[in-house]
Amino acid sequence: MADPRKTLVQFDRRSLLKGMAGCVLAPAVLRAGPARAQYRKFPFSLGISSGDPAPDGFVIWTRLAPEPLAEDGGMGSDAAEVTWQVAADQNMQRVVRSGTATAHAESAHSIHVEVGGLEPGRDYFYRFRTSTADSAIGRSRTLPMPGAPLSEIRFASAGCQRWQDGYYTVWRRIAEEQFDFVFHYGDYIYEDPTFKAERRGDFLQRSMPADFGECVSLADYRLRYSLYKTDRDLQAAHASCGFLSSFDDHEVANDWSADVQANAWLDTPFLPRKAAAFQAWYEHMPVRASVKPRGPDILAYRSFKFGNLAEVAVLDTRQYRSHPACKSFENCEQARAPERTMLGLAQEQWLTDTLGASQGTWQVLAQQINFAQLDWRSFPNRNQRDLQLRMDSWDGAPAGRNRVLDILRKTSAQNPIVLSGDVHRAIAFEISSDPNDLLGTPMAVEFLSTSISSGGNGSLVSRNGDAIVRDNPHIKWLSSERGYTRHLVKPKTWHADYRAVASITKRDAPIVTRQSFVVEAGKSGLVRA
Repeated sequence: MADPRKTLVQFDRRSLLKGMAGCVLAPAVLRAGPARAQYRKFPFSLGISSGDPAPDGFVIWTRLAPEPLAEDGGMGSDAAEVTWQVAADQNMQRVVRSGTATAHAESAHSIHVEVGGLEPGRDYFYRFRTSTADSAIGRSRTLPMPGAPLSEIRFASAGCQRWQDGYYTVWRRIAEEQFDFVFHYGDYIYEDPTFKAERRGDFLQRSMPADFGECVSLADYRLRYSLYKTDRDLQAAHASCGFLSSFDDHEVANDWSADVQANAWLDTPFLPRKAAAFQAWYEHMPVRASVKPRGPDILAYRSFKFGNLAEVAVLDTRQYRSHPACKSFENCEQARAPERTMLGLAQEQWLTDTLGASQGTWQVLAQQINFAQLDWRSFPNRNQRDLQLRMDSWDGAPAGRNRVLDILRKTSAQNPIVLSGDVHRAIAFEISSDPNDLLGTPMAVEFLSTSISSGGNGSLVSRNGDAIVRDNPHIKWLSSERGYTRHLVKPKTWHADYRAVASITKRDAPIVTRQSFVVEAGKSGLVRA
């Protein structure tokens, strides 16, 4: 593994892009045709997945890695050919689309097939094949046609899955639900190094290889994804339905923003690190070629139309945000500057255009960090007397949050729903139309999902819970357990269930619904179900 303290050559953005043009970004010029390799070990060790649906298809993904924790996945430098099939039935008897794809070493032998020519609004099944092995069979679903009548969608919102903090039982429970899709809000991997149990107490449930340092190079990030994707419960969730994939900070570096990494102690230029992280993220996510990064830049915000029912805008709150105005838990005047942003002007305009053209009953902002104001003064380990705001959330750019609320007003968004995560807690917020009055008339609601494993075993009753709600009266539910949020969306109602497992220190814990809420179309308040 790379030494994270080793000084690399400093690049600016232009020279980095130029230098990478013939390396990571461009496909290799092959000296010979792709091989039909004979694998001594199972080549689909990292599973399969699908995502980014359209009315006529979706992306299907795999990566060949017969030795997943070898630096090259056990594949060497040669290209390899894979056959893919999409069928109308789970037994793969009625194949409707098929073809071959070539896995290149320059992309870690990952494969992204953008399947087209399918019927809208229905389930399909897919698999990959080599000369010696078949992958698992996955399920995915096409979108309905824009504006088409749709009676319901069922999906999960989930993320934050640090490997060392516990088992992925929550992903197994998500797989059992057979959702239409999963929105993964980010922190798919954590970039930090292997640590010993005494550093984390009872949080450390399973270890990474001892030589896993902090991720800096492309090889580092690839190995980290390889480790995470060997988990069978995560593989089951990916095979069960398509994903709308996003990223937060830990796919790159903790609390990074724009072109700045927060961990200044790390003597590593950030742009090459960011470029490596984005390349590895792309190589391991079921996303379209339009999302492929260009060095340290990636265009990851995009939208999905679910007939006449919902418009889901997947946002990017990392790349275009203002640099931190002050330390993380403060309430500084600089954070309230009118030019501060979380989305950047271009993405704000894109969101205006997207919601302005929306035909859906529900307008969904699917993003990474808590949107509503959150006063942390009474959270455990803080215990402050005055307002404490986290600069890594939308509280770090309240002017940008107000502009988003103005976008919702300008586009006449009648039923805005915000999805978020990051803080390893389950929280339900009402968002006031008046940013200075937390208990004003709600204009939107926010469902903040807890983590899959990050933070270790949680608890149903949060320490200082009464004080936290007192400081944040717009919170209608708060829990610190691990789990996900299940959403059932219909033309007249949005039903959200906060689902939780009691333990992630032992495999196969059962799942329960801890709290449920209903939002009625035309009314932005939360009603306990």
